[in-house]
Parts: sequence; structure tokens; C-alpha cells
Amino acid sequence: MRLLTELLDYLNIKELYPPQKEAINFVNKGDSVLMSVPTAAGKTLVAYAALIRAVKANKKGIYLVPLRALAWEKVGELRDICKNILNGAKIGVSVGDYDKARGLSKYDIIISTSERADSLIRHNPSWLSEVECLVSDEIHLINDSGRGPTLEVTLSKFREINPSIQIIGLSATVSNSKEIASWLNAELVESDFRPVPLRRGISLEKKIEWEDNKKDSMAIEGVEGIAIDNLPEQCLVFVSTRRSAEAQAKKLSKIISQKLNPNDLEKLKKYADKMEQNADEVTSVDATLSKLITNGVAYHHAGLTNRHRQIIEAAFREKSLKALCATPTLAAGVNLPARRVIIRDLNRWDSTFQSNQPLPVLEVQQMLGRAGRPGFDVDGQGILIAKNREQIDFFVENYFNGETEPVISRLGSEPALRTHLLSLITSGTISTRKGLHNFLEKTLFGAQGELWRTQHRLNKVLDFLDKEKLIEIEGKHDGEFVAANEALQEKLKPTAFGRKVSQLYIDPLSGVIIKNALESEVEANPLGLLHTIARTPDIYSLYVRKNEMETYLTHLMQMEGDLMLPPPVEHMELEFYLWDLKTALLLMDWIEETPEEHLLKRYSTTPGDIRAKVETAEWILYAMGELAELIAPSHTKMITELQIRVSNGVRKELLPLLEINSVGRVRARSLFNAGFTSQGSIRDAKPSDLSNIPGIGSRLADKLAGRKEPEQIRFELG
Repeated sequence: MRLLTELLDYLNIKELYPPQKEAINFVNKGDSVLMSVPTAAGKTLVAYAALIRAVKANKKGIYLVPLRALAWEKVGELRDICKNILNGAKIGVSVGDYDKARGLSKYDIIISTSERADSLIRHNPSWLSEVECLVSDEIHLINDSGRGPTLEVTLSKFREINPSIQIIGLSATVSNSKEIASWLNAELVESDFRPVPLRRGISLEKKIEWEDNKKDSMAIEGVEGIAIDNLPEQCLVFVSTRRSAEAQAKKLSKIISQKLNPNDLEKLKKYADKMEQNADEVTSVDATLSKLITNGVAYHHAGLTNRHRQIIEAAFREKSLKALCATPTLAAGVNLPARRVIIRDLNRWDSTFQSNQPLPVLEVQQMLGRAGRPGFDVDGQGILIAKNREQIDFFVENYFNGETEPVISRLGSEPALRTHLLSLITSGTISTRKGLHNFLEKTLFGAQGELWRTQHRLNKVLDFLDKEKLIEIEGKHDGEFVAANEALQEKLKPTAFGRKVSQLYIDPLSGVIIKNALESEVEANPLGLLHTIARTPDIYSLYVRKNEMETYLTHLMQMEGDLMLPPPVEHMELEFYLWDLKTALLLMDWIEETPEEHLLKRYSTTPGDIRAKVETAEWILYAMGELAELIAPSHTKMITELQIRVSNGVRKELLPLLEINSVGRVRARSLFNAGFTSQGSIRDAKPSDLSNIPGIGSRLADKLAGRKEPEQIRFELG
């Protein structure tokens, strides 16, 4: 209790919210807890209290977050707390390389994504048994088909490692919270409490109709009218697509710019200038965002880089931006509350149905949950936009009065099963079919009765792992009837190849594709290697539009001799093959130092998507290099070199210069073009020789010239 008092004093919290009181009582008893409460109801405080309790008992705590950006946010908060009330307990963050587990044993609390935590378990470091408390933020994301299976398996693995572990699950309000709590063996704290009351309404034409039957009139209908009516307060506008976010921001900027005062304009200019000044290469995206910010508006989606998002988020938190147009990913990933939340689009394209479908209730509630800033607003206002009376009735029934969707395990998909089954076998968690079944029965997948319904898929995945020599199945009964109890005794053993694939944290299918390419008769070359990694399921390939198909078929005919994986015969598969070729060509242009603006136009892509592909490509190339050590050691040097080129976006000639601290893609090119082609030539130069080179300046010139210790040269030109 003393620590809790110190924590509350430090955070200047005078009184706990009702769900916080209930949850912390369970935490202090050592019980696991599932908090199913709305946004801003104080879940994070409960998580911190549990972690501090574990550290005080000389144990470790892990805080799982869904996104890297959130990890760094938690690191800052926890470091301050520990510095002041826990005698400087060490806080670590682990969101990087998936095949490394070293250096974390010294930390008391580790903040990590579920993917990184899963990869740590695969390396089985000795300190894992010391983890006494595991916090899972946004645990309802188990429902997500992408990251959900990993989160579910990670939680199950930690419970297997330490059956007495305290799990703190932080969830949005979901309809099957009792089922989730039961699976976790956790006490359920369920509440609709909000520190800032939420006032909900629906806009039609020039009116807002509130739940309490009051009506407000506006001068303009739609998003523009609702946003202007809210000034000088901020609003968040949620739309369905990236393009819609950009278009809506441009519409709002024309109106909001007229309402800004001189103080607003001064603050906004600071952020607008940052958008272009801090860019390595100024693109049309930087210019557009800079102009929008000047007008008090911005957009936010996955097509932006981390640098873009950081500037925009900082401007919004400072209350300089008056409106932010975003896709729904913002609602789950970033803590950016606003007085008013406007949801314009309540339908989204669903490829399964090949039509627009209503948004899930949970997703809409997550967006509405951003309305209202604790300590600033008397209430938060969440407004849906309807096109007719019939929609109003549907919105009220579905989104205001309807239940949120249940959290359903997504572990039963083939990609999820092949990844996690291989991991379970290689880490030694299971060694027989019976052991596999026993483990899966303890997952949410098993608790929801999915195991026996998907037995055929389980068998299919095990057969794939066996066929591709990722595992060995001893005692296997091929092609004959066998009793279930006998089949369950089959022994599952990893191969060296399978163990390496699992530790590298890539999809087993990616490992097989890479192996096939490395064993190809086609000589290894940059395009062939880049096309190989683009073929893996770990990279989302660029879509080839109908009007581009002929272009890329021509590219295929010209380049087929360099491709290490042959084109498929089937038309549908050939289409995907061309998507991968387009992605490989983007990466080739990137390492040839093609200006980013050209890449955006040539490939109809965004800066954020380029960075995401580069980051993933760098990782898969690293994995390919590690696998080459087992399969084709002669390829290793070329792959490692290509990895560094992709990471930095440079030609081969710049590699030695990249070894110098503070020298990246743009500065290396400037130095090279000025005649400084080696580390030695830079070291021997005078500061005055370097300072006038674009991107260098006098301060960096002083640092680079006359360096006493030469940097290690990793590559030689030649």
C-alpha cells in the first residue's frame, strides 16, 4: 500500500476511479486481472501498480504493447516513475531484432511488442522464469487476424513457463469479457465508467441530434460544419481510407485557416517548417503536410513516415492543430484525445464480401472513446454522420445500443498455425502430437472449442513442416488408418533448418522460399535476391493495376534470367509474381538512389509504405544471410552487402562512407560527389574543405575532419 500511495502522490492523483479501486485490490492480492473498461478509465495506472509490485518482490515485469510507438511512450513514463519511487529500477525496451535475446537480463521491467516477446521466448533466455507480472495492453486485439495469434500464443507460453504469473489484461469493452477472463484465470473488472462523460449525437444535413433529444444547428452541413461549430476546440475526424483522410483535410483547411488567430499561426508555422526542414529529401508529401499544418489541419495514416507522424502528433498535443483527419488505426494506436470526435465513414470495403460493410461496433466505440480530455473537458462529444433517417435508426440501434463483438481466436488460420507450431516444436515446448494438443487446449483457440474443428488444418500444417524438412516426425503412420491415441504419440523434432527459421522469426513458408532460391541454378544477383524476399509472405507486395500489367509482363521477359524463382504457370499466381516483381524493382530503384519523389510517382506509393518495405526487406535479407550460412555460404557476402544497401538506400560505392557516424544516404552521396570517396580522404581533409558540401556544415565538418581513430571499413570498393 505504501508504494501505491507513493505512486499516486508522484502522479498527483487524489482519488482512484471506481474500476481502478476494484482492480488494484485484486492486484495487491497477486491475482490476475482483466480490465474491460472504456478508453481513459485509468487502465494504465493499474498496470503500473502491478509491475511495481513485481519489482519490489525482486522479480521482473513485462509490458506488452501493440505498436512500437506506444513502447517508447511507456518507457518514458515508467523510467520517471521508477527513478522517483523504486530507487532507479531499470527499464528496458525490446522492439528490435527478432533473433537476439541478449542484454535484457539486467532490466527489471521490459516494454515490448508481442512479436518481440514471442521471439524472446524462442531463444529461451534463463531470465524468463523470473517474470512475475505480464501486462497485455489492448488485449482485445487477440481478435485481430494479423497480430492476434502471436499475442494469444505469447500469453499462453508465459503461463506455461510460469503457471503462477500475474497477468494484467487491459481491454476495451467486449461482449465475451467473462470468457476471456476465465481463459486467463483472471478476476474480471468490468465497467462503463468514463472520467469525462461521453455525449453522443448523429448529424444529418445541418443539424446534430443528441441522445438526450437536444438539437444543434450548424451553418454548414457535414464534417466542415461540425468542426467549425467546435472551434476553438480540437476535433478528430475518422474516415475509411488514406485518400479520404487527405481529401477531407484539404477541405477543412480552407475553412479552418480563416478562423485562426496570430498566436495560432505562429505556433503552426513552427511545425510546418519542421516538416520540410527535417526531411532528408523534401517530397510532395512533405510540402502538402506543411501547407495543411499552416492552415491548422493535418491527416494521419499508415502511409506517413514516423517523422511525419511525430511532428503531427506533437502539434496536436500542443493544441496547435484544430483538426486531424485519420483512418481508424489512430484510435487504437495513439493517445490523442480531442473534445469532439467525428466519424464520417461507417462502412469499409470488405474483400471477403466484395462490398462495403458496416464497421464493427468495437471499432466505432474505440474511436468515440477518444472524445474528451480528462482534466480539460466537461464532456467529450462523439458524432456520427448520417445520410438519411434510416441510417440514424441503424446507427442508434447498432452503435449506441448494440453490443460489441466478442473476441475470437484467430490462431486457426494456416499461416498462424505453421508459424506457431514450428516455434512450439523448436523451443522444446512440445515434442509429441499429444503435447501439441495439450498446449493448444490451453490457448483461447482451445478454450473456444476450435481445436477439434480444425484438426484437418493442423494435420496439413504438420505435413507441410515435415515435407519441407523444417521438422521430423518420428513414428509417423503414412497412408494407413491409425488409432487416435497412437497418432498422438508421434514425436516432433526440429531440424537445424527449422530451428534457424523459427529463431529468425520469419514465416516458415518464407524460409522455404528463401531455401529454394538459394539452391537455384540461377547465379545470385541483387534483383534475384530482392525478388525472392518479395515473394515471401512476410512482405506486402505492391499491387499491379490493370493498366500496368503489360508493362510488368515486359519487365518479366527482359529480366527473367536474373530471377532465382521461376514464374508460375497459372494466371492467378503469375499476377502475384508480377506484384512481387514490382516490389523488387521499387527496392532496386531505392538502392540506386532514385529520388524519393520519383519513387512515389513511379510506383503510386507513399513514404510510409516505402519505409515499411525497406524495413521489412532489411530484416528478411538478414534472415536470408543467416540461412545462407547453412545452405549456400558463398552467397553470404553479397546478401549482407545488399542488406546494408537496402537499409540505407545507396549504391555499392557509398558503403565505406556509411561506416562513419552521422553520415547517412544523402550526406554520403554529397561527400562522394565532392571527391571524398573513402574514409581516409575525409579523415585527412581540413574542416574548411568539408563545411561547404551540401548537408555537412561547419559543426559536422569539424567532427569528421582529422579523426584520430578510423572507422572500421566493412567493405572494400571493387
